[in-house]
Amino acid sequence: MGGDTVPTFCPLCVSRCGARATVAGGTFVALHPDPSHSTGKAICLKGKAAPEILYHPSRLLHPLRRTNPKDSADPGWARITWEEALDAVAERLMTFAASDGPASVGFSSSSPSTSAISDAVDWVQRLIRAFGSPNYCNYMELCGWGRYLAPLYTFGASVPGVYLPDLENAGCILFWGYNPSVARLAHATSTAAAVARGAKLIVVDPRLSATARWADLWIGLDVGTDIPLANALAREVVRTGAQE
Repeated sequence: MGGDTVPTFCPLCVSRCGARATVAGGTFVALHPDPSHSTGKAICLKGKAAPEILYHPSRLLHPLRRTNPKDSADPGWARITWEEALDAVAERLMTFAASDGPASVGFSSSSPSTSAISDAVDWVQRLIRAFGSPNYCNYMELCGWGRYLAPLYTFGASVPGVYLPDLENAGCILFWGYNPSVARLAHATSTAAAVARGAKLIVVDPRLSATARWADLWIGLDVGTDIPLANALAREVVRTGAQE
């Protein structure tokens, strides 16, 4: 494929995989892995579809204001400028802050794990704090809660939001209900390299996932038996002093 190659990264989820974009005549035509980057060994289907997302005819490129009531069959969307949109939002925010206090306003955003908001979420939270509201929520995919909160409460920082697990130097890797082959390709490629150099891979998952197929040990739990297994493992760690 002709065109210029531009080193970049894919912003479509929190993994931010290293990538190389092909640009031809000023048009973004393809996104490829960048093997020289630590997270660029592979690109998922969403990353590969980046040009389609960018140029999709239904993509919203400017603000729209509803001109008809919400119970109308036709919303009557009318294009407005960014200045008009910002003024409208600011006016509504300040109106509620003046009448009922900043805490009367709730903010919500998409999930950093599954959208391109990862690089903007810090600025969104700064806006919320500056406004004075404690109310912030976002939607989260089912696997995100465990992946984000378990490391946060265990190590003090989330994975992979703040840092990546040290798969390159791990001697044993345990994936519990997690299939990086479809969720985090950077983890999948790093795990494959670790296994190739001799690391052991354990997968706890009721499904025989693609990752479980090449694991050293697959524990196909019945639904609802995660806690007994976790308690048993914790007991064994205490019994052996985590030396074995």
